Amino acid sequence: MKSKGHSFSYLMELIIVIFFFVISATVCVSLVVKAKEKQETASYLEIAMCKAQSMIETMQAYPSYTPEQLFGAVKKDDGTYQLDNLIIEWSPGEFVHGVVILYNQEEIISQFPFVLGGNHNEERE
Repeated sequence: MKSKGHSFSYLMELIIVIFFFVISATVCVSLVVKAKEKQETASYLEIAMCKAQSMIETMQAYPSYTPEQLFGAVKKDDGTYQLDNLIIEWSPGEFVHGVVILYNQEEIISQFPFVLGGNHNEERE
């Protein structure tokens, strides 16, 4: 009789340990998956930020060209251009100024203001 009761308690202890192990493994796997997703998002946004910075530098080097001419950006309306996950708001004048907006899944992540010297409507050589 003692042997049967001892076996039952040992079996219950083993089941509890296995259950605890399964719960711990599930939590750890979900944490690893979330970390991987955040790492991929951060990498994607880092690349997009570098692209935005590069676009601003290119526009500063060629102030007489529009983003449509420089990057093949799609013109949405007067002074607004879109390229992938970047929106360029462009206000022409003696000094062109605007902002490059970086967004991800309909959420604005960052805005990069810029000012370009010269008039973008000047004749190009």
